[in-house]
Amino acid sequence: MRKGCYKSKSYPQRICEYYGALNGLLSDKANCLASDDKGTVYIGTDCGLNFTKADGSFGSFPCGNVNVIHIMGNKIWFAADKIVYLFEDGKISEIQTFDEEIKGISGEKEAFLITSYTLYRFIDGKFTTYHGTELPSGGLEINDGKLISFSGRSLCIFAGKRKHWMCIFPEHSTMPEFNINCVAFDKSLGFIWLGTDKGAYIYDNRNGWYGHKEIDCLPEEEIFSIDLTDDGKVILSTDAGLAIINNGTTKYLPATRWTCAEKVNDAIAVGSDIWTATDEGVTKISEKMMTLKEKADYCFDYAEKYYIRTDGYLTGIKGIVNHDISTGTPAITDNDGLWTHTYLGSLCYNYAVTKDEKVLEAARRSMYAMVKLCKVSGIKGFTARAIRYEGEEGFGTIVERDGHEWHPSPDGTCEWLGETSSDEMTGHFFGFSLYYEFCANEEEKAVIREVVCDMVDHMIEHDYRLCDIDGLPTTWAVWTPSELNGNSMWLWEKGVNSLEMLTFLDVAYQVSGDEKYREEFMRLAIDEHFIINSAQHKKHDGHVTHIDDNLGFMCTSTILRIEKDPAIRKYLLMGLKHHWDYERIENNATFNLIYGAFTDEVCDIDTAIKGLRDLPLDFVQRKMINSNRRNLVYDTEQERWGGERQLKIPLDADQKIAYHCDRNPFRVDTGRPERASSPSTYLLPYWIGRYYGLIEEE
Repeated sequence: MRKGCYKSKSYPQRICEYYGALNGLLSDKANCLASDDKGTVYIGTDCGLNFTKADGSFGSFPCGNVNVIHIMGNKIWFAADKIVYLFEDGKISEIQTFDEEIKGISGEKEAFLITSYTLYRFIDGKFTTYHGTELPSGGLEINDGKLISFSGRSLCIFAGKRKHWMCIFPEHSTMPEFNINCVAFDKSLGFIWLGTDKGAYIYDNRNGWYGHKEIDCLPEEEIFSIDLTDDGKVILSTDAGLAIINNGTTKYLPATRWTCAEKVNDAIAVGSDIWTATDEGVTKISEKMMTLKEKADYCFDYAEKYYIRTDGYLTGIKGIVNHDISTGTPAITDNDGLWTHTYLGSLCYNYAVTKDEKVLEAARRSMYAMVKLCKVSGIKGFTARAIRYEGEEGFGTIVERDGHEWHPSPDGTCEWLGETSSDEMTGHFFGFSLYYEFCANEEEKAVIREVVCDMVDHMIEHDYRLCDIDGLPTTWAVWTPSELNGNSMWLWEKGVNSLEMLTFLDVAYQVSGDEKYREEFMRLAIDEHFIINSAQHKKHDGHVTHIDDNLGFMCTSTILRIEKDPAIRKYLLMGLKHHWDYERIENNATFNLIYGAFTDEVCDIDTAIKGLRDLPLDFVQRKMINSNRRNLVYDTEQERWGGERQLKIPLDADQKIAYHCDRNPFRVDTGRPERASSPSTYLLPYWIGRYYGLIEEE
């Protein structure tokens, strides 16, 4: 029984749809948006007006550059350059042409229109001159009979018994120095919101001006539109994507996952949806209620449909065109063993919880793929990085990029990649150990026993290294005690590689019961002090060596699951605590849940759940552009170790691409849209949480 767990209910999963000239719009370039009380969305493009229809398609009216739309009852006013149109009762009619470009249309019971120098009022079917402007106008907003406009540095209020413009300038008031792009009313309270080149501001209609310095949730980015919703949200289009103020905090949704371009021209709420308009297309951001389990089922089906390569290998997808994952192909990587075992591990935990035969069959397929990877070289105990077959990319070619490490298999059926690393071995012992415990029948246990013991015997026979087809040790698979303990070149790997080898020996003992592995385990643990090395296996590195972070947590979760000796476990738990304390800032769901699973201590589970919820359903690595945000804080520690510029605190999961745990989460801008990440990034932490009782589904 755990001290506590997270009881998960359904939550709103954010999803996004993308529209442009290829799927219904007159143009990719969208200037403005509006919606009526029926939920119809109107989109002003540089080629005319689009509007949504009941069947999900778009209606259109080509007319030129539409940059103003205003809805008043059943009337939809829109302007294209100097011409104003009225959309009413399903018909569009041209109302009037002006000498100047139309800057705004607004009104509640009656319509007003403003150009640069003239305010018009709609009377008897025509806009009639009502008043001049004090300064060149940039737009118009009306609420409860109050008219406001703006002009560069000035807010212009139409007031007085004898109506006239009262213009506020920074030189003669408490108004800050900024250029105004848009204004909006907080309709219930009467405050005026301003979108400026210095961020969002609130004016209290007297002499109070409140920006980011006064209210820190107000964005500092340049603001181009503001929509205050009836349920208390504020939707802001910025030069750094979309910003949403809700429940007292500001959420940023960056391009190109949530908006088609970094600069958002307009954004509005339509019911529970949010629409955005950019120069490169329109997005509809909506929410679908689902549970974490439903998301896990979706990710499993998604992985099985798109990611499975020959034999059952799973890494990622490459060659994607126009963000359509179905156009890509499963990738061959130099870490096929690690990533397939990561997926296999999630399937094992899944099966341990659900006993779903479909999951077991998928796990069995990928387990045997891993067995083949362990035997394909023909060198007993030496595991290949990857396998490729005739017809697959690169088959039959040897290039410098691969280090000339592709070799034909002894039976001639495929090629295998050598120069195997500690990454691959960590993956094998992680996945095989889980399958052996949770899934394997007696025949499969014998298969796993053979390959696991062969791998460990190979390491022992070669002084704790992997020895390749050329007779030479591989570069990174080094667990030799004299090297780890006596060679400064292995300072960074000393702790984590000690932990790896103890894990490998413990798994060999788990599956075989052969005391020689336990004896060797104890010899390394005590005489070579590998267990002390493991007690603080993470070196503080400015958060730049994420590969070892992944390997450390994978090994820790494996050895703590099977190691029973409390004298040994206390050192392993010291290492886990030290590692998690350092990585805690990452808000990594896998790390948090592993720490909680084996310590039953506070593990920031709410942050882990948030990360699982925030992860998008689409694993295509759309570019995520955050660098134009003004509120980001950058670190300098990594510069000591040669690291590039990165954040002090990583962004949320929906503000960056889906990451394996070996990638740098502190990056600002990420994404390779021709690739898709593995759904294992969700599946592994979720099923760890379920198996160890940290997550319960209601």
